Amino acid sequence: MKLSWWLSLQHDWAEGFKESERVWVSAQHRCEKTVHSYLTKSGATGDMFVSNLVSEGRLRVSHRTSGCSTTFLAPSDLHKITPLNNPASLAITSAGALAAVADGKNVLVFESGSGIVRRKLTGHLADVEVVRFFPSDRVLLTGASDMCLRIWSVEDGSCPVSILAHKRPITGLAMIDRGKEIISASSDGSIKVWRCGDRECLETLSPGFGAINDISLLQGFTATEGRELCSVSSNGSLSLHPLQLQTAPLRYSHPCELTACCATSDNTVVAGSLEGEVMSMDTRNLSQPIVSFKRSNFSVSHIASDPANPRSVWCSQRDGECYLYDTTVPEPYPALSLSGGDCEPILGLAVSERTVLSSAKDRVIRRYKVA
Repeated sequence: MKLSWWLSLQHDWAEGFKESERVWVSAQHRCEKTVHSYLTKSGATGDMFVSNLVSEGRLRVSHRTSGCSTTFLAPSDLHKITPLNNPASLAITSAGALAAVADGKNVLVFESGSGIVRRKLTGHLADVEVVRFFPSDRVLLTGASDMCLRIWSVEDGSCPVSILAHKRPITGLAMIDRGKEIISASSDGSIKVWRCGDRECLETLSPGFGAINDISLLQGFTATEGRELCSVSSNGSLSLHPLQLQTAPLRYSHPCELTACCATSDNTVVAGSLEGEVMSMDTRNLSQPIVSFKRSNFSVSHIASDPANPRSVWCSQRDGECYLYDTTVPEPYPALSLSGGDCEPILGLAVSERTVLSSAKDRVIRRYKVA
């Protein structure tokens, strides 16, 4: 596991440049003494850092000694949505115009640009854990602690499909192609494939590796049969399940609980652990990670693919850090880091081609223009 240098910047640096002359910056390494300094709008103070204000809200910072370089992005919008009380899972349409956020038992559908709420979806009997838009962007899939799946019309708020799917809370959702079939995972340790039209369970996978924390479909397949699904579990297992082939899953065992995963387009799966480790795995050989790094001991809460670069993923951690990680780079410096939250745990993360949304405990949804 690599213990690389990591740059941190004052969370409100964009406002700080407007209101004062300088903001703090630091370079951290788990085996080295942390280096602290200050930046001004015109550049760095001292000779340890180099900074360049690329554009409004986008600052590139480099640490001379380590060569570590990161671009920090300030939020373009802060949405304080009423009546948002307990923001959790987030989803965004492929075009980035609409978004949805879980709020306790309810789901709020809102305009990602303005924050205006368009629909309040009610029906779950317990907290909504996962939300996902169908590829059409007109239909929403939710999974909750009431063990139910619900399919909603975003246009009129109706719920034509409700399925009592599991015996414990639903923790992960995935869709096959256009969403004719969906996949749900649960802390009861099972994964199920459903046909939406008649609500029939086509397949049940029970790997026996503890509670399932997250799932992700491997890309590049057109049929359900033979398609592989990645799952991560509470006992540290990362498993690849061939769907509808009745064969045993491939498995990698990690010493710590795995909390999030995401498959990219080049036979790579990225997983995160409860203790903050992020690792890239080759799906053709699960014997050991290709690259593994750790910047802190805070749990990895989300990993999401980047539509603009299929070999990169967005990672968030419970200390409020959110960054873009390129799986092809041997040195795991984050190419882009999102500023804005002052150590607030990120509870939801949603990514489209041009926009990233995050929700945090401060009940603010932050919108970032990444392209």
